[in-house]
Amino acid sequence: MNILNKLKSLSVSYWIRLQWIPSHVNIQGNEIADALAKEGADDVSVPSAPLTYLDLFSRAKSRNKTIWLIPPVHHWYQGSRPGGCLSIDCSRREQSSWT
Repeated sequence: MNILNKLKSLSVSYWIRLQWIPSHVNIQGNEIADALAKEGADDVSVPSAPLTYLDLFSRAKSRNKTIWLIPPVHHWYQGSRPGGCLSIDCSRREQSSWT
C-alpha cells in the first residue's frame, strides 16, 4: 500500500496534518528527533535485514585485513620513489648507462 492510500484510509478516522519541519535550525522537537534517529542508527541490537553469505564474507575479510595487515617498516618503503630507487644526481642518460 503506498503512502497516499494509507493517508486516505487513516483520514477516515483521524485528522491528518502534514507540516514541513526544516532541519538543523535549533527547533526543540527536531533536535529530539535527530538525537533519537542517531541513537537508533547506532544501536547494533536492532535487527536489520538478514545478512547474506557475501555480506558475512566481506565483513570477515575486512576485519581480518585490519588485524593481519602490517605496514612495511623498512626505510626503503618510506621514500617517495617506487621500488626503492636510489636518488642519484645525474641525467637520465647517465643513470641508464650505469644499469
